[in-house]
Amino acid sequence: MAELRKKLQLQGLLDKPTGKSWTKLISLLVVVGALYAAHIVLPLKYGLLLLPLTGLITTTIAMIGHEGVHSSACKSKAGNVSIASLAFPLFSGLSMNYWREKHNMKHHAHPNVFEKDPDIHSWPLTFSQEEYVTSGPVRRFFQRYLQAYLFWPVITPLVGHLMRYDGVKHVVMAPFKAKRNKFNKMWLLDAGLMSAHFFLWLGLPILLGLAWQAVIGFYVVLWAIVGFYLTAIFIVGHAGRPVVLEYDENWRLQIETGRRIKLGPVGSFFFVGLDYQIEHHLLPALSHFNLPKAAPIVKQYAEERGWEYEEVGFFRALWDSTVALAVAWKTPAIVINATAEKNTGLLEDFGPGAPSPERS
Repeated sequence: MAELRKKLQLQGLLDKPTGKSWTKLISLLVVVGALYAAHIVLPLKYGLLLLPLTGLITTTIAMIGHEGVHSSACKSKAGNVSIASLAFPLFSGLSMNYWREKHNMKHHAHPNVFEKDPDIHSWPLTFSQEEYVTSGPVRRFFQRYLQAYLFWPVITPLVGHLMRYDGVKHVVMAPFKAKRNKFNKMWLLDAGLMSAHFFLWLGLPILLGLAWQAVIGFYVVLWAIVGFYLTAIFIVGHAGRPVVLEYDENWRLQIETGRRIKLGPVGSFFFVGLDYQIEHHLLPALSHFNLPKAAPIVKQYAEERGWEYEEVGFFRALWDSTVALAVAWKTPAIVINATAEKNTGLLEDFGPGAPSPERS
């Protein structure tokens, strides 16, 4: 990685554009504030027509929180914590600490690795044959015949709400699990801003005279739409790429379990860097503003080592991800073993009987 980082540094791509990050977040907050106001004053039918756009902007703000938690938005720690705090617990009601543990520490360390990556273990779904065979009969029926068809219309609208629920549970349970410093600054910040989130989104509008049915209904529907968008953004980065049992090359794992999504500048704006999933996994602290310039360098880095670098269009990636869900129950996980492959290459010169590589 030293060679790759040197190339990126020479082009100034490791610098974090603090001003751009804050400008994007503040601009989107202004736009979404105007959209929320429009929903209050417009007749219901026009508000419903506006919801997909409102959900898209809301999703993009939440995605900027992802940048803050990765410390890729600003040069300073205070700047990154501020952006993460505004976008996650305050605006989205999502715990920063929960996300950091689940996403940064577990998913990024072991992308698509069986029993280590929480993103490929989501009840009642399966992403591999190995999990399918350990499921009960009812769950196996769902995984084999229904999960690909029910995933988008039934499961994705729940994603935003379930992530928030998991975050609240994480915050509530954290003091009981901590051996010391149970109520540290990050816990207090997280808990306080999540409480403010529910008051500002639900309590305050009702106190100001809006009908509670309308307030709760808007919240539930809006975040269901956000869950759909978030799933579409996250799933195309890894679904349909290999699920891994064991591996011996971490950087190869990061590249070959990810997927680069080819988008224009408009689509890329809303993805906040996750269309460059491979680059993001190799260098999670790299700002999404710099990822387009880093991508050709990373692709060359992968191809020089014979590693598979997949890049496809967004709708093709959606299709591949959905098909992968349909056949996940019979798709075995693989082993990435570079040593075995090298030994196989040597043995091939000796004719038949040489073992086949575990991952080609």
